[in-house]
Amino acid sequence: MAVTLTVMACATVTACAADPEATSPPAAATSAAGTDFGGTDIAWVQLMIPMDEQLLPVLDLVPQRSSDPAMTRLAAELRSRYTTEIQQLKALRVKAGLDATNPHAGHRMPGLVDADTLAAISGSGGTAEFDRKVAECLRGHLEQLANLARSELSNGTSASVKDLAKQVAESRTAGLAQLPASGAAPGVSGAAGGG
Repeated sequence: MAVTLTVMACATVTACAADPEATSPPAAATSAAGTDFGGTDIAWVQLMIPMDEQLLPVLDLVPQRSSDPAMTRLAAELRSRYTTEIQQLKALRVKAGLDATNPHAGHRMPGLVDADTLAAISGSGGTAEFDRKVAECLRGHLEQLANLARSELSNGTSASVKDLAKQVAESRTAGLAQLPASGAAPGVSGAAGGG
């Protein structure tokens, strides 16, 4: 199980830049896990919490800085969804017998908003640059979370974790459809027929 956890967490995100000891799950997490929680389930829960939490500051900037009403609506929808989802993920973490340690602290990986990304977005010059950087950030984040959710659905064993992963896959795919097409001006939906 420890091998599955490490492989899923690092291989799925494709770029776990961490020290070697941080890539192994804590022994207590693996042995204390609830009976229906496999390594993939544990890895997904432990990764999703910081993925969601670290996007919140970006979402909080959007109503203050964006000139795009569609982006503002999407940010509000995501903020509401993530607030609820973080509580669900933390409940699953407790159910799995895991502590609150973030095994991904300090990691740089696709879709995970780090301090540099947040600083670049915060330091954007005008509203058009801000909207473009937020759209790029959201696209990478939503794509990665949809991919991680699909991996959990394919490889997880916990029904409760897979139920949440299904919701994540659907909501992140829907969020992607609301973003402007890559390179398009803000306010132009990537979905067919506009948005």
